[in-house]
Amino acid sequence: MLAPKKYLFILFLFFLIDFISAQTVNKLPNDCVNAITVCGGGIFTSNANGSGIQEINTTNSCNSEEHNSVWLKISIIQAGTLGFTLTPSSSKLEVDYDFFVYGPSATCGNIGQAIRCSTTNPLAAGQTSNSTGMNGSESDASEGPGESGNGFVKWLNVAVGDSYFIVIDRPIGDGGFDLQWTGSATTGKSPFPPAPTANKILNKKECTIDGKFDFDLNTYKNQINSDSNNTVDFFASLNDASDNINPIPNTQNISEEEKTIYSRVTNPNGCFDITDFKISAYKEPIFNNNTLVQCDLDNNSTDKTTSFNLTQAEAQGINNNPDYSMFYYKSIADRNSGGSIINPENFTAKDGETIYVKVINKNGCEAEGEIKLKVNPTLAGLDKIGPFYVCANNESSITPEGTFDLKYIKDTHFKNLDIALYNSLNDASLELNKITSDQITTASKTIYARIEKNNECQDVKQFDLVVNKKPIVNLPNPLPLICLNDPEAFITAESGFDEYKWVKIDDTGNETTVGTSRNVTITSPGNYKLILKNIYSDAAGVIQNECSNFKTFTINTSNIATFTPDPEVEDIYENNRVTVFVEGKGDYLYAIEDIVGPYQTSNVFENVPKGFATIYVRDKNGCGTVSKTISIIGYDKFFTPNNDNHNDYWRISGINSSTQSGSYVFIFDKYGKLVKQLNPLSRGWDGTFNGIPLPASDYWFRVKLDDGRDFKGHFTLKR
Repeated sequence: MLAPKKYLFILFLFFLIDFISAQTVNKLPNDCVNAITVCGGGIFTSNANGSGIQEINTTNSCNSEEHNSVWLKISIIQAGTLGFTLTPSSSKLEVDYDFFVYGPSATCGNIGQAIRCSTTNPLAAGQTSNSTGMNGSESDASEGPGESGNGFVKWLNVAVGDSYFIVIDRPIGDGGFDLQWTGSATTGKSPFPPAPTANKILNKKECTIDGKFDFDLNTYKNQINSDSNNTVDFFASLNDASDNINPIPNTQNISEEEKTIYSRVTNPNGCFDITDFKISAYKEPIFNNNTLVQCDLDNNSTDKTTSFNLTQAEAQGINNNPDYSMFYYKSIADRNSGGSIINPENFTAKDGETIYVKVINKNGCEAEGEIKLKVNPTLAGLDKIGPFYVCANNESSITPEGTFDLKYIKDTHFKNLDIALYNSLNDASLELNKITSDQITTASKTIYARIEKNNECQDVKQFDLVVNKKPIVNLPNPLPLICLNDPEAFITAESGFDEYKWVKIDDTGNETTVGTSRNVTITSPGNYKLILKNIYSDAAGVIQNECSNFKTFTINTSNIATFTPDPEVEDIYENNRVTVFVEGKGDYLYAIEDIVGPYQTSNVFENVPKGFATIYVRDKNGCGTVSKTISIIGYDKFFTPNNDNHNDYWRISGINSSTQSGSYVFIFDKYGKLVKQLNPLSRGWDGTFNGIPLPASDYWFRVKLDDGRDFKGHFTLKR
């Protein structure tokens, strides 16, 4: 079937025209008598489906009949050639549209034979497109069925006054189509009669007490189209209006709803135009006039002038209905002109004044009413209370905030009273922004308590909430350690606090106080806590609040180093190396030759000069320094015994009376002759043999050390 579809008829060069119909009421345009009349200028929507009465003789030149058809009727007002291109909404070749043209003077009772038709199947014919129609390129008047033809036949030569029937049929597939008119008859203007104009009118809304209203649609006909030659009918849907079926009565009963009415204007040619408008009926809102009572809470509590929160009248006036909008006015003239009060939540007025209101509901219906204003003086007072103190939640905040128990304050100081708490006097006066929580976290501020009975003010009391700073606990960094060789650690806390308390925490969590001043001496490692306290007093010296804070810390141990074993010396090499071995509970640094350093973390020293050196080992944590002197055996590569006091003697370095003192040194000439047995503790060899200077040359030596080492080498004597 043909689904409901907008059929867009487009002239050559994309000039749009109407697809308009004239048919018998409740009949669809799939029969000749209900054919759609094509008129100028617009879009058409139809419910048409099925084939209706079979009116096409299968003996026609295209050998087919109706399947899913729509009948069109065209009347010519401009002569020339006329064709069209029909393009299915779906480009699939399985979607097959056929057409038949009858005329130029055919009638439904005498339709005759088709003068143009095409029943070619685009898939069977091997076409690349499923479009069909009439154009000026073709010479045949008919084609099909099946694979015969290409989908197009010769267009018509039309004259003014001619009329034709065009039957569009879809034997296979589904979906709608677009129709584009072509030919010289379409040049400049439409070749079809013009359609009438259905004027757009305003929507109609009525507000009543019960939300019901009877609309007489006849009263709108002249606004829609005033031409008495045209007919105006009303429908419930666009499709019904397009197909001219199911017209609705001219009287419409509306109850709490909105309906869209479609109006169809049809001229004597059968051309029509459609417009739509809405009709609706809703209940009017109701406002209950009431009196708004307010406490006189300004600087003069008896002058009967104060600030009102006019929105409080909404509770009694409209039951706080969220679908209502309220507007407030100083006078009836203001209400009529729309000059409402800008800030109704803070409006200053005298006792006895009247405020005029307008209520608008979500449907735009309105009601009016009045509010009487009554100012009650403040009647009684209570003793001053507060301030109330708490300690800051976070000691590092620039503006400290604390948490206050408002329920405790109300239960303790306002027992059996009807009170509400606010952040400002203005809020308390207008009952705006009431504090609803039993606890609040805030910086120091003033709170206002409104005390009342039956909205008659007893008093508004203010009290201060004061947030006192907590101490910030800082400890030395790094912390000292306990030296096992000197078991005392000294710590000094920052000044400026009222109380100090040092606590030792054992492994079970028990705490023992070890000090109550800024300074403390700690004699054992472990976990500790420093507690600081600030004491806040009033002008009379009465303590109002104490704020404390603490920090836990750990004191570790360290110890001076012990050499175990002696340093390992790798000497008599080009690169003398010393490795230091220590034990202890500390963290150690190493230096050589100078107690002030530089110190290094490595316990290995490279390229150590021959002779004697002192090794220093220092505890990083300040528990002391130990030292040890070592010898590095070595010798000179040459000497110059010229009695100039420079390199006049050759000797082995790193030997003294306490180190390797029993060693032997033998010196040989290049022929292996012993020329000197040298005492290692002496000044050295002066380059003579039996007092006679020996010539410059290379000499060899052998050293036997106390530790059992035996090594050889050579050196040069230079003159």
